[in-house]
Amino acid sequence: MRLREWMEALPKRLKPLLPPDLSRFRWSVRPWLVQIYYRDPAFHYEVWHLGERRGRMEVGLHFESRDPEWNQAALEWVSRHIWEIRDRLGPYVEAEPWDRGWAKVFETHPLPPLDPESLERFAQRLALWIQTLEPILAREGAGIRSK
Repeated sequence: MRLREWMEALPKRLKPLLPPDLSRFRWSVRPWLVQIYYRDPAFHYEVWHLGERRGRMEVGLHFESRDPEWNQAALEWVSRHIWEIRDRLGPYVEAEPWDRGWAKVFETHPLPPLDPESLERFAQRLALWIQTLEPILAREGAGIRSK
């Protein structure tokens, strides 16, 4: 499977893995990544092929607003819940400021072969990310969704 085909297939495979209230997402696909979002595309979940040289695939929640202060505030809010997030997603989840004043909560995985099995694994993983973080955001952090 080519990388672009794999990325284009991911949202289609993700949709039935989510409960109805979370399955109404929108998405954007580029040849090397897919972004899943509910309101503002600057606030999105992402699966990103980091390239052959790095040999990694990233899964995460990105804050990529044009307002660096908003991104930092969102990062600080999510960071206050990092132990709850790690309890569900695992100990390798990190939260950090990033390029261009952006921020992200993420994990990386070894670069998989681009086949139906890896597509299924990453769709399942992304579904778990969304099901873990969306209730936290809805419970206390809805304000970070709408800058």
